[in-house]
Amino acid sequence: MFKAGVARADITPPVGIEMEGFAARGPSIGVHDPLKATALVVTDGQTEAAIVGCDLLWVDAELVKDVRKEVRRRTGIPEMNITIACTHNHFGPLITGHDPDVMAYRSILKYELAGAIQEASTNMKEVRLGVGWGTSDIGINRRQRLRDGRTILGENPAGPVDRAVGVLRIDEVDGKPLACLVNFACHPVSQTNKMRLISADYPGVVRDLFERLVRATLVFLQGACGNINPVMKEFSYEPARRLGLRLGCEVLRVWDETPTRKASSLAVSTKVVQLPRMMYRSKEEAEAMLNSIEADMERAGREGAPRAYIRWLKKRHRRLLEVCESWRTGKPLPKLPAEIQAWGVDGLGIVTSPGEIFTEIGMEVKERSPFTDTFFVGYANGAVGYVPVPSAYPEGGYEVNIASQVGPEAAHIIIEGSLSVLEEVYELTKGEG
Repeated sequence: MFKAGVARADITPPVGIEMEGFAARGPSIGVHDPLKATALVVTDGQTEAAIVGCDLLWVDAELVKDVRKEVRRRTGIPEMNITIACTHNHFGPLITGHDPDVMAYRSILKYELAGAIQEASTNMKEVRLGVGWGTSDIGINRRQRLRDGRTILGENPAGPVDRAVGVLRIDEVDGKPLACLVNFACHPVSQTNKMRLISADYPGVVRDLFERLVRATLVFLQGACGNINPVMKEFSYEPARRLGLRLGCEVLRVWDETPTRKASSLAVSTKVVQLPRMMYRSKEEAEAMLNSIEADMERAGREGAPRAYIRWLKKRHRRLLEVCESWRTGKPLPKLPAEIQAWGVDGLGIVTSPGEIFTEIGMEVKERSPFTDTFFVGYANGAVGYVPVPSAYPEGGYEVNIASQVGPEAAHIIIEGSLSVLEEVYELTKGEG
């Protein structure tokens, strides 16, 4: 029998914790709506796997490792059959660092995530599955090219956007709704970098609307949204509410029109690819970037900038010191490991990556996938930063010059690695469905 179980944990942090997602912002000052972690455990009778979706910006590889070990200790689910994914929420807490409240939150988070998976694994029921697709227009390409040649974070209506809304419907055998997996690609930044209230942003609205009307549990799986922003951004909760309602209504429509059928096969495969580091185009360009950051650090210290901003500058500074040293010595920088994981559930393939993947990459993987239906999930099982497409590097911009630590070859490596693990689980499940 193919079985599934769901469970949820409240992972709302205490007020006053440092927030993650925008650099120049102070600690949280309140809670607008709670953060949640939602676990889904499935088994075909031989293979068992778990995925948990979290209202967080990202999870680091060390935390993923710790959660997997704890889940295996509690449930016996193999560590490499466990997926920890994030919505890439920009209105949640920092989860790394030495602040006492951050350290306390992180220590509890490990057990909250493991506990949710444990609970889901003890409540599994025989289920039927169905996959449906819709579209949504709440996202827009954000790489705006100015007349002077600069690329900024703006709006580029002509740029590529993945508007596909993927829905996996999971019903109990008697037709009672159990769970819904939603895959969609759009940055959760609708409340702007000024917001200091904890919130799940628009994915939280999608979840609340769906669960209120369907009485089933929803897991939001963020897609390849590295260069996609919402069409509305204001210092208010209103954009999150409106965008979430628009997307949520489409999810409800697709869910209602998607039939389910008996499922039989499940497979999970994981591989670690090695991504080349960002070296910039020349030694002089790297040194110029280093000098610019050092000037920003000096100014931030003088003006008493928020701790989060100073921490972000220091992180960039360390990376550029390594790059400049590599240019000076000729010694290549070590490559960046990235875990790519795939699930095969009958005719559905789900592939995950730990990066902020440009939308074109996710679209190509879905187009070339051996499965009829494929979800591409970013921000899962670690964090390697932005992975732009090669054509973006000459254009520059925030994602390339400031936030990426990988070179232009990384996109191809992610694509081919994703297709490789999808092919493997496709063969194991024989692409049934």
